[in-house]
Amino acid sequence: MAKSKNHTNHNQNRKDHRNGIKRPKSQRFPSLTGVDPKYVRNLKFTKHHNHVARKNLRKSRKAKLASTTTSDGSPSKAMRRTTPIKTTPQKSSWSLSSLLKNVTSYFTGETTSPTQQKKRAVRKHPSKNSKPTTTSTTASPAKK
Repeated sequence: MAKSKNHTNHNQNRKDHRNGIKRPKSQRFPSLTGVDPKYVRNLKFTKHHNHVARKNLRKSRKAKLASTTTSDGSPSKAMRRTTPIKTTPQKSSWSLSSLLKNVTSYFTGETTSPTQQKKRAVRKHPSKNSKPTTTSTTASPAKK
């Protein structure tokens, strides 16, 4: 007796595409199962304290704003800018090293001024004209 057919993929693609093939829905916050418990505990505390700090900052800003506004609701003379902000245009450089430098300085809080940066040493290549010429000073004795 002949063997029977075990499997076929007939019509499966059509059935799949009837409602469309959709991407899996991504969760807003990934699950922390399997993550180091020490890290998760620290994360919980940092989130809480960050929230407290933001709340305090909001309160202080509100108080400062309330004390500096006049009776008509416009900012007082102390809060108004008398001189416009001067911005110096920076030339855009897309080199990887400069981007990494900017990112690391952002996270570390360090600022580098042009005077602190090291200047690159320019190497001069020797030209053909500047090579020293060698002349022979000793002459071989002439035979007679």
